Amino acid sequence: MSTPITSPNTNLLEAAWQRQQAYSKNASRHQRRFLWLRSLLASLSVVVVILAVVEGHKLNEPWHDVIGNTLLVLPITITALLAFSVRFDRGQNWVLLRGRAESLKTEIYYYRTCVKPYEKKDRDALLSKRIQYISDGIKGSPVHQGALSPYEHEVTPNGKDKRPKLRMGIVILMVSILIKGGTKLMGIVWDFLFRFKEENSSPQTEEEENRCSDLTNPEHYLQFRLVTQFEWYRKQSKTLAQQLQIFQTSVYIFGGVGTLLAAFETSRSWVAVTTALVGAFTNYLEVKRIEASLVGYNQAADTLYDIRAWWYSLSAAERHDPDTKRPDQKKFQRLVDSCEGTIRSETTSWLQDMQDRLAQLYGIDDGDSDDESDDAATQKNAEEKTSYPHGIDEDKNADPDNESVD
Repeated sequence: MSTPITSPNTNLLEAAWQRQQAYSKNASRHQRRFLWLRSLLASLSVVVVILAVVEGHKLNEPWHDVIGNTLLVLPITITALLAFSVRFDRGQNWVLLRGRAESLKTEIYYYRTCVKPYEKKDRDALLSKRIQYISDGIKGSPVHQGALSPYEHEVTPNGKDKRPKLRMGIVILMVSILIKGGTKLMGIVWDFLFRFKEENSSPQTEEEENRCSDLTNPEHYLQFRLVTQFEWYRKQSKTLAQQLQIFQTSVYIFGGVGTLLAAFETSRSWVAVTTALVGAFTNYLEVKRIEASLVGYNQAADTLYDIRAWWYSLSAAERHDPDTKRPDQKKFQRLVDSCEGTIRSETTSWLQDMQDRLAQLYGIDDGDSDDESDDAATQKNAEEKTSYPHGIDEDKNADPDNESVD
């Protein structure tokens, strides 16, 4: 006889969701900081090349002095920003926090669906221990070298807004507005030319459901977890495909323009500018891993689509126990394992790829490769413990192959 399952612990689930969203929010914040700094460095490098080319032409005395002084300041600024970015761009924090946030979300959905290993009445204690395992993964990491913004930031009891205020200087703020405006304008033009924009068809969001209730109904799990994640992958794939086309097309255009300029002696000096632009666009594609992410998201979305199709291919008698009229636990377990395994596999691949790219970006040499591989192995083991840590589940008959879906 199976052990009765207790009602969901709303306080524990709410605490888990708050921790997950705190990690997710800070990961997004560090991602924006990382990409902004890297984009600024690339932009300044292109500006230096343009000014160097312009200086080679005959200019009036005031402009010649201004450009000359600027060329003295900009390389120093770039060097300082590069040193600052290696120490404070928070790229590692972005990757670590994103991985923890996704691991927490997986544990929360396993808990809510009441499948293994959360089919026992002591599932509250198990979830608490696994939250601790996930949190332990960032202890001693660069994440704790800065402050995490709290999740509870909306409004204080006295009605004051606790959200962090804008601290950027007016110059940086204006530059950010110009960049965002230019990006938005480019997107509008691209949508008009290539008909990329489609009508939004978003399913019911997580906020529209009770996130602290059980999801023992397979249809609810499909709607709130599988379909929501599928739509997220689909939306991200469209965005990344658009960015890939824009930047790859820009690389080809400026490469062709550079070849054309090289054919004329009077304009050969501008070839350096087109080369710098091509290098900046290529570097952006690599830093943001657009092509790899696009492939990963499309593969994960296809797999989730296949999982949903498999579930709907089952007859009503196969999906539900004919005696109890409740969902067949084995089929439901397979549905949850397949869905969570697909999401976890895509996240793990993303984490490993980003760790490798950050190591290359920060210039880790061969002498540090052993230490880096040890760190990667340690993180991989921590991720495995995050999903199914050893020594927690006291049930000896628990399914040991829950990881096999990866």
